[in-house]
Amino acid sequence: MPDQVAAAVVVSEAVTSDVFRRKLAAALAGRAVLKPIKWLALGDGGHTAAQEAKPVSSAATGLSHEVQRVQVSALTQEDLYSATGMGVLNPATYGSGVFSEAALLDEDGDVVCIKNTRPKYLEGAETYGIKLKMRT
Repeated sequence: MPDQVAAAVVVSEAVTSDVFRRKLAAALAGRAVLKPIKWLALGDGGHTAAQEAKPVSSAATGLSHEVQRVQVSALTQEDLYSATGMGVLNPATYGSGVFSEAALLDEDGDVVCIKNTRPKYLEGAETYGIKLKMRT
């Protein structure tokens, strides 16, 4: 990681997407090969005017307002039924002063899991580590 993570924003327990579930079923049936998780998409459209997280649907195919896509810097399996991806958000290159939605994407750019949060207002000089956990 080029920048040290100064403030970690842990976004856990994301909603597994229907797109990923269909890909998983096809892979189990021998009709497809699962692509690895590669990207973390970040955006500022996951909250309401009242500063609450918007509900997320498993049918989501992307973020409400994607601002940046970064390569996953770490991918771990914390337990037998999950995968956690981490990416680094640098406010200097992010282009928005707030973060409120994130999604892990596979190599094809399809949503694996997605999560909305209350808005996190970013400090200009800090770098943030964003983690998303997907349960199978």
